[in-house]
Amino acid sequence: MRLRDLAISLDPGARESLQLQITRALGLAIRNGRIKPGMALPGSRHLAEELGVHRNTVLAALRELEAEGWIETRPGSGTFVSGTLPDLTPHAWGDGGEPAQAPPSDPGYDIPSALSPLTEPFHALMDLSEGLADARLAPSEAMGRAYQRAIRLHGEELLQYGEPQGNALLRRALSEMLSERRGLVADPEQILVTRGSRMALDLMSLSLFKQGGVIAVEDPGNRAAWETLQQSGDVLLKPIPVDEEGLDLDALEALLEHQRVDLVYLTPQHQNPTTVMLSPQRRMRLLELAQRYRMAVLEDDYDFEYQYDGRSMLPLASGDPTGQVIYMGSLSKLIAPGVRLGFLVAPKGLVDRLTRVRMRMDWQGDRVLEWAVADLFRDGDMARHVRKVRKAYEERRDHLAARLRDDLGEALEFRMPEGGLGLWATARPGLDLDAWLLRCKQQSLIIKPSTFYAFDRRPLNSTRLAFSQFEPGQLDTAVRRMKMCL
Repeated sequence: MRLRDLAISLDPGARESLQLQITRALGLAIRNGRIKPGMALPGSRHLAEELGVHRNTVLAALRELEAEGWIETRPGSGTFVSGTLPDLTPHAWGDGGEPAQAPPSDPGYDIPSALSPLTEPFHALMDLSEGLADARLAPSEAMGRAYQRAIRLHGEELLQYGEPQGNALLRRALSEMLSERRGLVADPEQILVTRGSRMALDLMSLSLFKQGGVIAVEDPGNRAAWETLQQSGDVLLKPIPVDEEGLDLDALEALLEHQRVDLVYLTPQHQNPTTVMLSPQRRMRLLELAQRYRMAVLEDDYDFEYQYDGRSMLPLASGDPTGQVIYMGSLSKLIAPGVRLGFLVAPKGLVDRLTRVRMRMDWQGDRVLEWAVADLFRDGDMARHVRKVRKAYEERRDHLAARLRDDLGEALEFRMPEGGLGLWATARPGLDLDAWLLRCKQQSLIIKPSTFYAFDRRPLNSTRLAFSQFEPGQLDTAVRRMKMCL
């Protein structure tokens, strides 16, 4: 690797000669790690031109560094940093050459935050805690063609500032998809494209609540969503139990009778993490409560397309006559985790407000990506992709369930989920689930402890096992490691 530019500041009025200043600056850059061993230095003519000095001054500085062993000249190739550096002792070119200290791990000031520190390794061999789309199944070739068309045909437009609300072509495609697939009639002007669900939650928290807003959330539930809502605004979260029919509306109504609730956040299609579906009776009652108490409902429908048995229930938003429901969807779950695209559907007045807040956060999204994904919808590639991955994920669900029954049936029990990207497994009596999962972690198998999903971090004796991002052979490995750690 050849170094092209190096920031060196010279002071012609200093007592030290320019040669010594260059020697000191280059030497310190090597000692501090800015220039790595084996890296090629710029040529002497280039350095002289960049520094505004005579070439002989640069050559003299380089000779000094070579004499001390910091650099070496290779005939016909150039000048390189030595592979083996001299001992770090004071040198003739100055006594300020101590290596730079590493940045401190902790700041020298207080950080008010309700968030827990990041402790989980992202390089784990297998992480079964998150239901993610398998990037290996992404429509890469179709996306590549769409990207090329976007740049070739619309590059001049798409590489400029654009629509903070999201690409109009993509919003029209989403409008058509929601109407055809999910029974939700939404004008493109009612849709806001976001950089994933996390941004959508940020925008909701920043836009919808006054200071001290109250949000009812599912318990057990999605801790990542809770923390996102809390970090974005001064809000108070109130846990509502979840049972076999979804959110406990008796508990919610009891809360509403003595405290104002601004928003209820829930995942009614495949509840995260238990996978239960909110029953039709509770869906109707929730809409009635929302209307009576003038409460907003944030419906997180992150995996609607992944229904394997029976028919999907239509979203709450499709049966909302009074505009209580804000609908949130994810394209990252359809394509791949790295494709940071989500969307919100809401009344036009709220979408305008959310868009203005989004402009202060991030003026716009990735315009080329949005155009390319819209192209996938238009050409039918997205529909074909969804059919393909739905079949693959159903096979993976069945495979994991069979292996769990065969190899870990004495330790775990679960109900086969009708859809979604993971299953909810409960330890049988006598098994310390969290101790078992800790041993799994030592074998590079990451499964969240049961306390992660409980609002008050109480032991639940259950955990989520995701299957969507792993092929059957990988799931075999996961179950084998779980059994070894039992």
